[in-house]
Amino acid sequence: MTQNLKQLVNGGRWGRASWCSLVACLWLVLAGVPMLAKANDGFRALTPGVLTLIPPDTAIDDPLQRGSLVEVTEGLAALQWVPKRGATNTTLVSRAVRVEYPRDIWCLEFTFKPPRTIAVDVPAGDGKMRRTSVLYLVYRVKNVGGRRVVTSPRPEAPGELDPVERTVESFEKPVRFLPQLVLETREGIAEGEGISSYRAYLDRLMPSAMDAIRQREDPARVLLDSASISAEEIAPGEERWGVAIWEAIDPRIDYFSIYVRGLTNAIRWRKREGRNIQPNDPPGEHIEQTLKSLRLDFWRPGDMASEKIAVGYRGMFERMALGGRVLAALGWPGHTDSQPQVGLQRLGIKWDDQRLREPAGLGNASLSPLVGLLDTLATVQDIALRSLAAREIFGDVGVRAIEELAAAAAGPVEPERDRQRRQAMQPLGLTPADVEAKPLQSLAKIARALESVPDLADRRVKAVAIFGPAAPRLEWLGRAVVMARTLAAIDFSEADPVAMATMDARDAFESISDAIASAPEPDKLAEALFGPEGPELLAEGRAMHEGETHSWGFRYED
Repeated sequence: MTQNLKQLVNGGRWGRASWCSLVACLWLVLAGVPMLAKANDGFRALTPGVLTLIPPDTAIDDPLQRGSLVEVTEGLAALQWVPKRGATNTTLVSRAVRVEYPRDIWCLEFTFKPPRTIAVDVPAGDGKMRRTSVLYLVYRVKNVGGRRVVTSPRPEAPGELDPVERTVESFEKPVRFLPQLVLETREGIAEGEGISSYRAYLDRLMPSAMDAIRQREDPARVLLDSASISAEEIAPGEERWGVAIWEAIDPRIDYFSIYVRGLTNAIRWRKREGRNIQPNDPPGEHIEQTLKSLRLDFWRPGDMASEKIAVGYRGMFERMALGGRVLAALGWPGHTDSQPQVGLQRLGIKWDDQRLREPAGLGNASLSPLVGLLDTLATVQDIALRSLAAREIFGDVGVRAIEELAAAAAGPVEPERDRQRRQAMQPLGLTPADVEAKPLQSLAKIARALESVPDLADRRVKAVAIFGPAAPRLEWLGRAVVMARTLAAIDFSEADPVAMATMDARDAFESISDAIASAPEPDKLAEALFGPEGPELLAEGRAMHEGETHSWGFRYED
């Protein structure tokens, strides 16, 4: 075959360089290496669908906002009066209500590729380099102009209260792009974090990673980081390519959002909560404002080691998380050989019992339901009944976990270990002897104290100081009680648990969402099913649906 090709080439008067190029191309094809096409402009051609284009936000209320001057309407409210010979809207306070603020608003066009991971060498601080994996997003911004509201006198017409007419017109001007890209997730990825746990990662400047990313994406294209892309204004019609980089992203995260700020100069303002405005306060002292951000949602469809990241939609995490919680609860009895609903009923505890509620705002999985259940078990005088209820709720694994925790806190240990244990229990007013005498009450007291520790890592350190290697059993028991409450709430709802057990997470979400909507107290049922954040997560999951690739919004941050 090679000889025939050589004759064909020579017969066609190809030179040696052409022959080498043909052989190289054939070798690549036979080796299975894809050949990348080049665009007419010299840049690498991209397969259709690789880039996602977000058109500029054209919200009509951005160029013309209305708001009251709270320094007048509230700070000088005592000056309000009703004129006898003029219109009521001519007074100072009345004229400060819903004042119009026309502004020139620009918004850049934003195009991006799905995020990817790459291993790069970065400075380690000791003169050496270390290998690390980073997540990056390649994007393009383009200045497509802006819009403004133009007012003109309105022709006199009977019944017209507004004397001006407003029209929107386009304009062009150079724009300076000052990007801020933040990767955020609410996905709970550890046992003690509950159904959601907030994490945020800021875009990093990593010059050592830029060349590796450029070589991988397109060696012919100039890619700018978040600092260099803002060095000069972007002229009308001009476009620039940028890269955002994030380091130390937990590989267990499957659902995350990237918020892009700086694409528009649209702003919102509001009065700070709880502020009482006085007459002599400086203007703007009680006002907070924010820029509009673009939200992009992503998810990892493979396992934790997968590099493939797909474009998602707002509400996807909430739907998957809540549906997953329902499926986890339905599978819990088979997994633990338990009957949680039966055990709760035996103790006279219903799905909405105060003893099983979790306080809001912890940021971690609550141990309060476990505290309430342990306290209840401790009041049962019949030992046989107490043992039966505990076994029904926790299964044999859970009963052994309680026994191991009690033994770890009260049993004989090495002197150094005993010193650490006593030192950790002293602030609680407990000793190993107390735990041995009243194990359930003591475990409840320890769990209550640990929940008051806001940082999960610190909580676990304190738990290890008391329980040693058995400490993780406490979080498992806390999860078991939450599963019991969830199952009791599912039984109360009109959802079909048998049918839901055969569904995937998204279908399970739809089923339980319909059941909650038809309940007499939907928020109360949502909280019992999913914890204190349940109503909020449920509303977010219902609000957005598949196919909505992005959203614009204003975020007031503390």
